[in-house]
Amino acid sequence: MKLYYLIIICILSSLKLLSQEKKVVYLNEFNQEISENEFKEGRSAKGILDLYFENDSLVKGLLVRKKSIGKLNENKFNKLKKSLSIENKINDGLIVIIYYPGKDRCNDVKNYSTWNIFDKDYLKRLKRISNVSHHWIYKNDENLNFYYQNKIGWKKDKNQLIEKMFFKYHYPCASCVVLDPEGNFITYYSEFGKQTVWKMAKELKRI
Repeated sequence: MKLYYLIIICILSSLKLLSQEKKVVYLNEFNQEISENEFKEGRSAKGILDLYFENDSLVKGLLVRKKSIGKLNENKFNKLKKSLSIENKINDGLIVIIYYPGKDRCNDVKNYSTWNIFDKDYLKRLKRISNVSHHWIYKNDENLNFYYQNKIGWKKDKNQLIEKMFFKYHYPCASCVVLDPEGNFITYYSEFGKQTVWKMAKELKRI
């Protein structure tokens, strides 16, 4: 965590240097342009994630909420279930997807991960909350070997379907989405732990 925030500070410092050559734009969670001070203030708010993008002429800082709620229409929900090969296996349970976007500054590890999502009690407790169809999905497998690639069976996001549905940007570290049988879903972007997934599952069981 400390290393991650140190990286963010370095990114912000570099943005100032780049501003001498490139235009720097700051956007709030509604994609509206705001000042640098407003961006810094918003970044420090609870539940807000700051993302950074750069091209040849522009540097963009964007604020997004770490948690979002939505619902897939029937067509999209069926496409998702088909992609996961569970068309006829979801009745009253939940679908849980852990999504690894690829190597970035956050997950550039050199040893096996100690992330508590791999604890033995994670799936056991999740299954006590609800029947569950659980999936480990990746976009890019670089560095995935440190996340027990062979042990837990990570699968490729076919045609970036899951990315397009739920993960519009490259959210650092990893993200997750939990869906109920009606297509209602909760997503959580970037750093999270097993407790977050348990909480999301409980929330959806109450909807």
